Amino acid sequence: MSTSDIGNNVIFKKQLGLNYEIDQKYVGLKMKENNILSFNFRVPGELKDEVEGYFKRFKMGEPILVDIGGTGDIRCEFKGLSPVLKNKNELDQYFISSTLQEDKQYNPLEEEKCETCSGCGFH
Repeated sequence: MSTSDIGNNVIFKKQLGLNYEIDQKYVGLKMKENNILSFNFRVPGELKDEVEGYFKRFKMGEPILVDIGGTGDIRCEFKGLSPVLKNKNELDQYFISSTLQEDKQYNPLEEEKCETCSGCGFH
């Protein structure tokens, strides 16, 4: 994969290497106020228990990293999980939403900053 390619998977990373990887075709993302990220899953029944089980392992405020398509980790805190809802219009489709809050307090290492960084807005 070249540096300009974005992959097809979203990876959620819990401490101790407990990761969950899912195809982005099942994931929608909404950005809300105060750096709140709502990851909305529309999954078939075979994935419903996996998604719900993974996020049920988190406690409120626990750190979580999210890598969307191999673009790098976004540092967040877990804020909650919605109940699973069955799609009335589809035979085997379920909705579930995980709410995370992006950690804007992250201070990058010197080598991660751009060469001329003087508060460019990216760091």
